[in-house]
Amino acid sequence: MKAILLARVSSKEQEEGQSIPAQERRLREYAERKGLIVDEVFKITESSTKDTRKEFEKILERIRKSRETIALVADTIDRVQRSFKESVVLDNLRKDGKVEIHFMREGLILNLRSNSSDILRWDRGLMFARSYVLQLSDNIKRSKEQAAKRGVWMGLAPTGYMHVTNDKGEKTIVPDPDRAPFIRKLFEMYATGNHSLQTLKTAAIEMGLRTKKGEPLAISQINKILKKPFYCGMMDPKYGIMEHCYEPLISQALFQQVQDVINGFHKKPHKTAIKPLSLRD
Repeated sequence: MKAILLARVSSKEQEEGQSIPAQERRLREYAERKGLIVDEVFKITESSTKDTRKEFEKILERIRKSRETIALVADTIDRVQRSFKESVVLDNLRKDGKVEIHFMREGLILNLRSNSSDILRWDRGLMFARSYVLQLSDNIKRSKEQAAKRGVWMGLAPTGYMHVTNDKGEKTIVPDPDRAPFIRKLFEMYATGNHSLQTLKTAAIEMGLRTKKGEPLAISQINKILKKPFYCGMMDPKYGIMEHCYEPLISQALFQQVQDVINGFHKKPHKTAIKPLSLRD
């Protein structure tokens, strides 16, 4: 029987002994013991919990198109799936005689002749894998919440800041010496009430302020910058507004001035607004 070997790691994990080369070596040895002919090896780096698994879909399509039964060989159940959403598809292919699934570590082989006991073992293994994912998710949430309480920002550095590694080898965020002054200037200009987002965009282009990709800032991006409390020393994670531990680019007073202008306070009327309609340009 021809076999497809599936070696997978998550993009966010590289567990001890679970590297793709280590998995492939074990799977090839297993296939040789079982007399399987290795037809193709899929080396996948993607999460098994994503809504869309492009590489895994390629394996399913390969099995569907085969005129003979294909053995799908994986190191363990959680290398194939960590939720029940693929179970229906895989089980239908099994019932149609299109696939024989080998979970090497569990010593479990599922095919057209599998009984209810084998299917229950599959379900139990999947429940353990799903439990691991849920616990991991809880741990990540707790970690993020604790980091937020310490004032640590978990996302990408806002425009005007940059990620660096300090003397202690710790990752942190510092003002970008090339772009921070321009961000500060945008706040100062808008706080006067004399500027619109369009004039700020023009000013940003003239100053040479661009995105990390080297593109000019869009009006929507400038609007987000002006409303982002990070620049005055505060951050807004899912847990509410709180103080962060990084150097602010502007004062809280200046940030509040800008918010007042955004909300229509202290905004100066356009020059033509005081002229009679007949004299306006």
